[in-house]
Amino acid sequence: MRLSRSYDRLRSAPWRWTLGAALTGALAAGGIGAGIDAGGGIGAGAAGGAGTCAAVVLTAAFCALVSEALRHRALARTLATGNARLRVLLDVDHLTGLMNRTAFHNALEDRGLLDHDMLVVLFFDLDRFKDVNDTLGHKAGDDLLRKVAERVRRTIRHPIALARLGGDEFAAVLPWRHEVSPEEHAESIVAAVGEPFDLGGTRVEVGASVGLAIGDPTRLDGTELLRRADLAMYAAKAASRGCYRVFDDAMDRREMRESSVRVELGRAMIENQFSLHYQPLVDARSGAFSSAEALLRSQSPALRDISPFALIATAEASGQIIALTDWTIETALAAAARLENAPIAVNISPVYFRHPDFVSRVVDQLLAARVRPELLKVEITEGVLIDNLESARHSIDRLREMGVRVFLDDFGTGYSSLSYLQHFELDGLKLDKSFLRSVGDRRKTNQIIRSMIDFGHSLDMRVVVEGVESDWQARLLQMLGCDLLQGYEIGMPMPLDDLIAWRAAHDSALWRNPHPALRGTGAAAA
Repeated sequence: MRLSRSYDRLRSAPWRWTLGAALTGALAAGGIGAGIDAGGGIGAGAAGGAGTCAAVVLTAAFCALVSEALRHRALARTLATGNARLRVLLDVDHLTGLMNRTAFHNALEDRGLLDHDMLVVLFFDLDRFKDVNDTLGHKAGDDLLRKVAERVRRTIRHPIALARLGGDEFAAVLPWRHEVSPEEHAESIVAAVGEPFDLGGTRVEVGASVGLAIGDPTRLDGTELLRRADLAMYAAKAASRGCYRVFDDAMDRREMRESSVRVELGRAMIENQFSLHYQPLVDARSGAFSSAEALLRSQSPALRDISPFALIATAEASGQIIALTDWTIETALAAAARLENAPIAVNISPVYFRHPDFVSRVVDQLLAARVRPELLKVEITEGVLIDNLESARHSIDRLREMGVRVFLDDFGTGYSSLSYLQHFELDGLKLDKSFLRSVGDRRKTNQIIRSMIDFGHSLDMRVVVEGVESDWQARLLQMLGCDLLQGYEIGMPMPLDDLIAWRAAHDSALWRNPHPALRGTGAAAA
């Protein structure tokens, strides 16, 4: 069997034709040179003919082998060239021409970095890049990334590595040079990216948040320096965007705390160490109990000192917010069933709202709880609306078609852009409690609150004011036409059983109002 395979390979060899032709010619020459006598024997010229035959065969075989060797060498060169081109293609980001993530990480692990006394690592991404994609399209976004890469390439001279890591994230490794400080490199990137871009005739302005890490490569490897630069970049984003921050130990300690919180948050979810407290809302005209807002609380000793805002921010960053919100909606719907006709409001994180299955998850929860959709109120922030107008509008419309009520939370603290609100049909606005700090003391504050209440009513939305902490604030808001009131003056956040007891006592006495004549003077409820 082995001999058969060898024979097949021999037969398929390209040079067999050359050798075969040579052998045929040699045999012919040998036959002629040998001469055959009348008796059929080989004549005296046989020796000369055989020698000629052997010489021709050997020459032909040698030529065939040389030809085959040259062919293999050419093939090897072609393969080497192809492999080199393939390596280049695998290492390059095809959109910008910079290194890609894989090549950059390989560069960080290169032993050649040890030849430098100090290394500078820059990590940055673009501010407002998503707005460009959403408003002008992904083609314009790609064009912007190419132009950013060109500017950065001109700005950072002689880097060890410069890459687009993916999306709108870029990174660079540079040797420390005394003539240019690391901070100057970061400032130059901020300045370069901050200049306007022309995208097909449209002027676009974005920014860069830059993180900077400096270290001795013999003590800190490239991967660690990149991690530190990444932390510094997020610090720049938290500060003001369009700026840079240099890594310091405080960032590392903060990252360690957040990592610890993530671990404890996961443990608390597994061990059922979360609960909901409910803060009541009352009708501003009659004082009657109207609904309640579900607020997350943790019984975990490790999370006791973590504020709900910090806890939610950590859950959003880690992705744990999805499971946590699922649990919150499920628990709130169970509470709504016990409260019968009183809706429960749930705050929806932007991360959860942008989930592809957001509406389906809400529907599944409603079906499982067998609760009417009208008993669920969803509260979203203004940032959710501007992230992706079309997607947000589609999700809100689907919720409202089912009967779920959608309120805009913290109105007046973010963008508060009327141009965005005209794209959405909402059930209500919730004015932030910060407006109440000077209500009654400043005439302008009263006018602003009245204007926002009138604005909400003009769009057929109910208006809620949260943070009511005194009876006179409640009465003033009632006169200004507010629909619903929420705050410590109305009721503290409390467990469900306590809320049920509070509601029974409250409904029996209604809301104590020293000026009954004010009732009914507010704007009609939507």
